[in-house]
Amino acid sequence: MKAFCLCNLKNFVIIVLLFLSITNALISRQSSIKFSNQINFKTKLSAVSEITSAESLDKVIKAAENALVIVDYSTTWCGPCKVAAPKFFDLSEKYPNVIFLKCVGDKTPEAGQLMKREGVRSVPAFHFWKDGNKFDVINGARIDDVENLIKDHISKK
Repeated sequence: MKAFCLCNLKNFVIIVLLFLSITNALISRQSSIKFSNQINFKTKLSAVSEITSAESLDKVIKAAENALVIVDYSTTWCGPCKVAAPKFFDLSEKYPNVIFLKCVGDKTPEAGQLMKREGVRSVPAFHFWKDGNKFDVINGARIDDVENLIKDHISKK
């Protein structure tokens, strides 16, 4: 009788874990944004959107018009990038009127080309855009400096 109960419990745990992993995969799929000719930031599902090419960055910058856009350039092997990533995400939740983007340079060849085009020589690097122009860059995992620049920008409005 005990073996039967443990077996049922084991099966139940496996089913729950399977359900949770499937649900997580579906949520992740729904939250990824595909850039098209029409970009509507009001329906953005994720606080930080990933860009993987120069074309996708250019589309976002153009569609953003006068909104502040911040791009976090990183790589998969960078330790400071991994430390800064959750803090960058927290900032995106705290400042919903700012557009937060992330480019992982070693994820695709196009992302690496974008980083080269934008002059990224160290990671993490945070590039600030407004009205189609890059106006500031912060190199290193200096999230406090990133937030201070956001605050400065917001106070000037």
